[in-house]
This record gives sequence, C-alpha cells and structure tokens, in this order.
Amino acid sequence: MRALALSLLSTFLVGQNAPTAPQPLKLPAPSLGSVTLEKALKERQSVRTLGGPALSVGTLSSLLWAAQGENRPGTGKRTVPSASAGYPLELYVIVTKSDALADGVYRYSTKEHNLTKIKDGGPDAILGPIANMQAWIPKCPAVFVIAGVPSRFRGNDPARKETNTYWESGAAAQALLLAVTASGLGATPANGVNLEAIHSAMGLPSEEKVTLIVPVGNIVK
Repeated sequence: MRALALSLLSTFLVGQNAPTAPQPLKLPAPSLGSVTLEKALKERQSVRTLGGPALSVGTLSSLLWAAQGENRPGTGKRTVPSASAGYPLELYVIVTKSDALADGVYRYSTKEHNLTKIKDGGPDAILGPIANMQAWIPKCPAVFVIAGVPSRFRGNDPARKETNTYWESGAAAQALLLAVTASGLGATPANGVNLEAIHSAMGLPSEEKVTLIVPVGNIVK
C-alpha cells in the first residue's frame, strides 16, 4: 500500500513539473488580394535592404499558404506541385517584434494552417551568431526557412529523391516570392549561407535538411 502511495505521489509530482506543450496559433484565412500575377512577376526583385515593422499575422498567413498551403482543403494537395505527391517539405518562419507572436522559430502546419513555436529567439538570436552570416539577414523581421525530408519520396534512388526535394523547394520559394511582392514587401533567397549551421541553430529534426532561407521584410529606401 505504501509503495502504491509513493508511486502515485511520484506520478503527480512528475505531472506537476512536466513542461506545457506549445499551443498552435490558428492562422486567419489567407487573403488572395487583388494584385495580378502579371504585376507580381513584373515587380518581383531581390531586395536586401529590409526592415520592420514586423509582419502581421494576416500577412504571415498569406505568405505561408502561398508557399505550402492546401489549395484543395481536405485533400492534402498543396499550392506547389510534388513528384508523386511525396510532399517532402517543411516550412518554418523565424519572427521578431510581432504583436501577436513571441520571438521564436515557428513550424507551419499545412493541414491545420497554423503555427507552432518550437524554439525561442528571433532572427538575430538564432541566425546572428552563425559564422559568416550575412549581416542583413538577422535584421529582417521574418526569415522563412524551407527544409525537406527526401525519404518521403517513394523509390530506391537517393539522388533522385534529393533532386526532387531541391526542385520542390525552388517552386515553393518562387510562390513565396510572388506572394511577398503582391503584399508590397521585399525578399531575397539567401545564397552562400551555412545551411547545416542554420539547421542546428533552429533545433530541427535530424531527418530534415534545410534547403533554402528567404528573409522577408519591408523595403527600406
């Protein structure tokens, strides 16, 4: 009887000390806006002079949906095509100085259209300490990070799985960039950065591989 009481007490104490799981933030429906595809294509450009204010939750919703959202709800089908519907991509955003979101790394759920915080710290805290990080990147109010899991593709050809993952990352990035332009913001896919160090700094699962980052913000003139 005494052993049972001790066991119950131990379970209670563990429960009391267990960390609370982060609660997902449900995003509002994406706003498609009125900018034509032709206009977005014409005005898209690479911009590195980016700053605040922080992106609104509504803007984040539209940008995340453009890059990896479901466009046929309930089917799992996304805005970006995927070979044999493998859908290897995971999408993250690192934000700072938002009224609605604490500084941190957030994972986007395509199915639920929500964000879940996985780590504290904005772009400056997460990306700033990385060796040879380009100075303009940590200053952005939002940095989108595309990661992939090549093993989600069927087949026995690792090289083809990796190629398909990078191809799909490019398609997602272009969709994101056009949505950024349509929103009146600026962005640039960042080249020459240490993707493995970014993976480590964000604390991502080992099976995921960071393929591209896209800093986004208001254009500073």
